[in-house]
Amino acid sequence: MKRLVAHRDGEPLDVLAVADVPDDPEPGPGRVRVAVEAVGLNFLDVMLCRGTYPVRPEPPVTPGVEFSGRVLSGPDAGRAVIGCPALPHGALGEIVTIDANLLVPRPAALDPVIAAGIPVTYQTAWFSLERAGVSAGDTVLVHAGAGGVGVAATQLALARGARVICTAGGPAKVELCRANGADVAIDYHAEDFVAAVDAATGGTGVDVVVDPVGGDVFARSLDCLALEGRIVAVGAAAGPPPAVDPMRLVARNATLVGLSWGSAYPWQRPAEVAAAYATLFALCASGAVRPPVNRVEPLDGAPAALQDLAAGRTTGKIVVRIGA
Repeated sequence: MKRLVAHRDGEPLDVLAVADVPDDPEPGPGRVRVAVEAVGLNFLDVMLCRGTYPVRPEPPVTPGVEFSGRVLSGPDAGRAVIGCPALPHGALGEIVTIDANLLVPRPAALDPVIAAGIPVTYQTAWFSLERAGVSAGDTVLVHAGAGGVGVAATQLALARGARVICTAGGPAKVELCRANGADVAIDYHAEDFVAAVDAATGGTGVDVVVDPVGGDVFARSLDCLALEGRIVAVGAAAGPPPAVDPMRLVARNATLVGLSWGSAYPWQRPAEVAAAYATLFALCASGAVRPPVNRVEPLDGAPAALQDLAAGRTTGKIVVRIGA
């Protein structure tokens, strides 16, 4: 059986390789084997390779935290599913063994490649907006608006009736933000996003910030918040943010929310996750949700794709196609 494996920490292109490994043993109670059809790539996979993800399994590690496939064993054999496996045994291989309660039936009309781009990015975006209480009439600032979480947050905020402002790096990424419905798209390479947000909101600021970037972007986003604004930190692609003086939050009556969907929600909030999937599938069927899969790679192309993701050279979603 082929599986992508990293035996040490480092950059994806340096440490990941396709290996022939023994077949998984027959699963124990409550677990099933799934033939993997497609795997969505995330910055989380880069962090796993580097050994910088907060939940850090020891090598060897197989990345791949969201996938689509078909159940091979048990009473549901043959069923089309999507799921998020527990680390360190990720989905970037021909077969993954997973707890049955972490699998979600996949609608028949949903292409497996598109489906592989839904679990992490769209669930993260969904719960970000839920935790921030986004509703019709709110203005939402989405950083990295051309990335997977950024596109998902934009589409889902628009579906709630919010106005969306995006930041992205470069004209092509800015254009993708506009194509996904952003009312304002800011090229942070060409202009100061704080000043641009101030101009776009007439000086009132935004109600919510969704930030998968971290670093200095997070700290400066506090200056974009309206009274009683909320900032949702969902990642740190640009590195950890600097320490925040709580008085900056107090002065704006602001709320800071931390969100890590994959490390907690599938296990601790399964009913809420299931309800979110039902809504996401309905939005897919209506066309309001359009997972932006614009690059499909074979298994041996995953290390280079992850390296491009790490370097910020990608837009939308990269999916690795494995099975038929």
